[in-house]
Amino acid sequence: MKYRILFVIWLLLLGLLAGCASSGPERSLDDPTNSLVFGFIDMDEAPTQVSSAWIMQVAPPSETPYWSLGVNKGLFYNSYLPPGSYQLSKFSGSGFFAGEHEYSFPRQGNQTALRITKPGIYFLGSFKYKKVDTGIFEQGKFSIEKINKPTEAELLQRILDENKEIKNSAWGNKIRAHLKKLKP
Repeated sequence: MKYRILFVIWLLLLGLLAGCASSGPERSLDDPTNSLVFGFIDMDEAPTQVSSAWIMQVAPPSETPYWSLGVNKGLFYNSYLPPGSYQLSKFSGSGFFAGEHEYSFPRQGNQTALRITKPGIYFLGSFKYKKVDTGIFEQGKFSIEKINKPTEAELLQRILDENKEIKNSAWGNKIRAHLKKLKP
């Protein structure tokens, strides 16, 4: 019994270390060259919800091109991206009956492509997962379609409400100022 408990603890620590190692390059939240990139994906029609997500830096070339995104109930974001070109790379999630799923985006024709030329706040959009019918022996496929809700302002407010670190950093003031510009 003692060895089982130690084995479970070892697996948990290994998982935490693997998660930290794959989170992408490290940058300070207060770096003035940072940009906040965020969006939303409705996974109601998917086999799982999203528990992790990554955005890929397409240009300039990087030894560590994948950046992790914070994920909470469809909202995804990263508040420390440097200038460059990016696109969503993949989402993943698991469910009791569905098992582990990875939703990879294409490298070409990805409608989430974004170019950051100067530091700021960038909204990728709100999307809905759509299952694509395939043949019986084909791997499952999906697409995403743009939706109008939640809005940019609603998602920014969620970031402020749900992430105390961002709310109390320089981003908090930038987000509040941006929200004032968005209000009609």
